[in-house]
Amino acid sequence: MHQQFQELLDRIAAFPRAIQWAIWAAVGTIAFLMWDASIAEIAADWSSKADTIEMQIREVNKPTRLTASTKSAITAFGEVQLPREKADGASGLTNAIHEILGSSRVRDDDFKRTKTTRMRSNALPGIAQSGQQIEQVIGDLHFEARQSDVLNVIADLESSPWIDTISSVRLTRIDERLIRVNLSLEAWVVSKKRGRNAR
Repeated sequence: MHQQFQELLDRIAAFPRAIQWAIWAAVGTIAFLMWDASIAEIAADWSSKADTIEMQIREVNKPTRLTASTKSAITAFGEVQLPREKADGASGLTNAIHEILGSSRVRDDDFKRTKTTRMRSNALPGIAQSGQQIEQVIGDLHFEARQSDVLNVIADLESSPWIDTISSVRLTRIDERLIRVNLSLEAWVVSKKRGRNAR
């Protein structure tokens, strides 16, 4: 391998000086393009991750002051989770609902993700990084159950870390025992901003 490389160098040295410069310029350009396509991208990714970790460390080091309303919310709804990546948050919402319904006494249940909407830029300040946005993955859940079971299912949904809010609750009595429940559920997720021309 070393001998072949030396022969290549000797052949290049035999060319006129102008052609040698052209060859080395081409080699340098190719090497730069390879570096830019691989190492530079990795370095940019590391830099972005380092910035994210640094921001999280600053947030953790800030003194925590809980207002009375915040303490009440934590007591009622449990720990609040930061928005996850869109794919993880959307699938986590669906899986959590099916798991809760599977362990509950309900019937004629149905869940469908209906839409995804972008939240206002000031809704969750400091959460989205540059090039990111916060979105609401919204779904409608319907099921029938007895009154006591309805309360248990709603409580389980509210306490799930994969469900950020229940934005709508509609109850309709079917008969003396059963209640028809219609819920609108949301998971807040982080997604990449799309360009103006993206569809």
